[in-house]
Amino acid sequence: MATCRAIRNLALRKLGVLGAGREPRAADGQDAFDALKALYRSMINAGAFGRLRDVVPLANYTARENERIFRQNDAALEITLPELVANTSCNPRPYDQECACNDTLTDRNSRPPLDCSVVVIVDAFTGITTEFIYDGQVKQWQSIYDLEIDDPAPLSRRDEMGLASLLALSIADQFSSQVSEPTVSAARIFQSGLIHRWSMPARASAGVFM
Repeated sequence: MATCRAIRNLALRKLGVLGAGREPRAADGQDAFDALKALYRSMINAGAFGRLRDVVPLANYTARENERIFRQNDAALEITLPELVANTSCNPRPYDQECACNDTLTDRNSRPPLDCSVVVIVDAFTGITTEFIYDGQVKQWQSIYDLEIDDPAPLSRRDEMGLASLLALSIADQFSSQVSEPTVSAARIFQSGLIHRWSMPARASAGVFM
């Protein structure tokens, strides 16, 4: 998994404003890093990872996938991010999850959170909003709020070049640069993969008939 520094520098090289093996000027580097964090938030707010549900916990609470949690009750001291969630798709199960009834080697009642699930925590007491994205490629929740330049870049494990290309596309005007067609193509492919998540199992949904 690439660090935020590596993704930032690659994006700047794609724009032709940074030479190979060099570091950007402090101001340019900070602007590009801030833009990377803004890019993650933009995708969350644009609904790229799905809609969010608003929740107001009254006690310590374990978040569920795609929840915006408003902590305004002082009894809710701790908000926990789930490592596993209950598997509710058991009647019927998706084709790839079908198994023999006597299978005791795997847990068919639990699963990791869905790839690119989001949890947003809005804390009324501190005034801080924290965003977390679940990267199904590495099975980790990754924070956007306290992300540092040498931390692993969220979502980079699946396609480092695609993430850097999407960042380059978003900051090209800021650096008065042109974006090449291969970079635009790589950015669009990466963005499409995040939205559709073709590598994940298909989930059945109810049909709507008029």
